[in-house]
Amino acid sequence: MKMMSSKGSGPASIWEEEIERSESYLVSSLYEESASSASSILKWLSKHSEDLEAGDPFELYDMLESAGMVLVQSFKQLGSTSEILNELKLLFVSVPTIPVQLLLTGACFYISEGHSHSIQEFLEEFLSRWSFVNEQYVLVGTGENADDAEKCDGPFLLGVDKYLEVVEVYVL
Repeated sequence: MKMMSSKGSGPASIWEEEIERSESYLVSSLYEESASSASSILKWLSKHSEDLEAGDPFELYDMLESAGMVLVQSFKQLGSTSEILNELKLLFVSVPTIPVQLLLTGACFYISEGHSHSIQEFLEEFLSRWSFVNEQYVLVGTGENADDAEKCDGPFLLGVDKYLEVVEVYVL
């Protein structure tokens, strides 16, 4: 899959073209294609994450979340919800680095199809890596300074409300 285009290069072209293409496959009920495309995008983003984070880490986070949402929705439509957790672990390498909305959506799809095994362990792995600092959660080991960072959900910061949403799913 070619990730750069004639419209431009870098994250903006991926956002505009590749992610939109995978979303188009999804809304056109081409679930195999959307899952494959989203998976390829996530692998590419993971491979190039250090370069992309040097620009705008929130742009990378948004791209990961968008491509991941296409992936989990495609898996749900394909009847492959039992594979969602494993696929997310493979693509993101570390459970705590999965964008929180993607984590919640994937977990809810997983549970809704009757797959309750291993969900608590998966969510516990996510929750255990966040530390409460200055009225928000900071991903442990990122070196992010909660005093200097904006108060919003993102790659290294998590608002209390989002953290509690994960806790709610964990206790189900």
